[in-house]
Amino acid sequence: MKDKVKGIFIGLAIGTLLTGATAAAAGTNINVVIKKLTMYVDGTKKTSANSLIYNGTTYVPIRSTATAIGKSVSLHDNNLYIGKQPTALTEDQALDKLYNKIKKDADRYKLHFMLEEENSESYSIRAFEDMDTHIATYGFYTIYKYSGKITKLDIVSGKEIEI
Repeated sequence: MKDKVKGIFIGLAIGTLLTGATAAAAGTNINVVIKKLTMYVDGTKKTSANSLIYNGTTYVPIRSTATAIGKSVSLHDNNLYIGKQPTALTEDQALDKLYNKIKKDADRYKLHFMLEEENSESYSIRAFEDMDTHIATYGFYTIYKYSGKITKLDIVSGKEIEI
């Protein structure tokens, strides 16, 4: 009984030390000034926005800045677009793009393609063989609408691999 109580106290002590060290490391302070700025474009007042000033550098929200200069702004596939916006692939274009990428195997195995899921950034497509006795999945692919990048799901590791 004493050994169990002793083990619990030692475990609590180690846990407290680890948690305290993590909290101390995460508690780094930085000095930032928040200031409302008025934006002028070619001498004409356009908008105001809250900005951050850190180490002599002023950071302003990109949407406010783009709006002030009359440009549209969007974020797709971790890419920031200001002004001309990318066009998204349609479902048919994504299917064609995938087919052309794996054409050799698609023709060899007579693969069919099926849209599994669609969201604002990508299409998830399943490639499969339709046999008399069963359906065999060849692979699961993600086609990104704005970049056209294609990844294949590695079923073993669960990671997406660019092809």
